[in-house]
Amino acid sequence: MRFASLALALAGSAGVAVADCSSYTAYPDDGEIALYRNYNCHGKYSNVAAMNTCVSKVGFDACSAITRKGVTCDIYKSNDCDGGYIATIDSDGYRYFCGWVVDTVKSVRCRSA
Repeated sequence: MRFASLALALAGSAGVAVADCSSYTAYPDDGEIALYRNYNCHGKYSNVAAMNTCVSKVGFDACSAITRKGVTCDIYKSNDCDGGYIATIDSDGYRYFCGWVVDTVKSVRCRSA
């Protein structure tokens, strides 16, 4: 029983894994990256335009994300893209990145893939 609880705790806190964001509606309708509140790129979302710049004070609680084709973005828990790295997101390797706790994305920086 203890081992099962430990295994579940570790699985729940796993950092980054592939999400099922295959729907064409998952891609950003504005900006470079769409941050989604729920796993698998559905539900409430926020678009961020951050090509070749750091956009701070995003303040969106996210669990998954996907970028436009040909774009890669790094997301952070701190402002100014200088710490609290969460994950790198691209249009081919869309990700979910929260376990027991939802990460508040505070800054985003994108570039050409």
